[in-house]
Amino acid sequence: MVARKRAAQDRRVAAALILAASALLALAADPLRAQDPEVRAPFVTTPEDVVARMLALAGTGPADYVVDLGSGDGRIVIAAARLHGARALGVDLDGALVRLSRENAERAGVASLVQFEERDVFATDLSRATVVTLYLLPSLIDRLQPKLLEELPAGARIVSHAFPMKGWKPDRIERVRIASVDPRQGGESVIFLWIVPAQVRGAWGGADWTLRVQQNFQEIEIDAEAGGRPVAVTQARIDGDSISFSGEGFAYRGRVRADAIVGELTRNGRASPVSLFRKK
Repeated sequence: MVARKRAAQDRRVAAALILAASALLALAADPLRAQDPEVRAPFVTTPEDVVARMLALAGTGPADYVVDLGSGDGRIVIAAARLHGARALGVDLDGALVRLSRENAERAGVASLVQFEERDVFATDLSRATVVTLYLLPSLIDRLQPKLLEELPAGARIVSHAFPMKGWKPDRIERVRIASVDPRQGGESVIFLWIVPAQVRGAWGGADWTLRVQQNFQEIEIDAEAGGRPVAVTQARIDGDSISFSGEGFAYRGRVRADAIVGELTRNGRASPVSLFRKK
């Protein structure tokens, strides 16, 4: 019974995604283009309850700088400021929507915390962002992926409504029931969260340790030596700029700082500071 109920729910989610994608693609017949060869992403609003959950899933707070790529009427940017006290930027190619967003921010009393700019998402500097929100065509999201990884700092959160990124496994996936149903989107939405990982692929060394790290986004594998002898690493994890690995009789936790990892090694119950440095 549970399995049948879950299967039915999955079918409804799939149908909702198909409806949303169909609406987006149908509207994308607009001859205006964001940047050749991509068609401009159409304006389809994110439901308010999905907006609230996207920002909550990202752990948005007053210290964050939120960037909404394809900001439409500004609702995500305004909610980030109004609900969480965050500073935020919305960018959109449609000048009329940018003007509407500014008016909406004035009415919401958050104009001092937010900005809206008429700009291509690919021309937007993301280096200050700690949270990026997306509701874009899948093809645009795929093209944005290298920019997101290159420009965003480790630990930044990316939240996408409806569409995942190709090849990059989300850190979390949530389904959200929609109170006010849009026939183009169905009664349930899916949101995806990624945490940008520090880039740790390569060789590292420090104290009597040598590491060789293989990395695929947030998934890592480590070959290690200590005192010139192989050490079996049974668990390894990268979470933003935080890295940890462990094996029989030892555990290491550290923070990635450019070409250094500063942390603490616990061996047989005794902890000591150990820094590891990237080998050129």
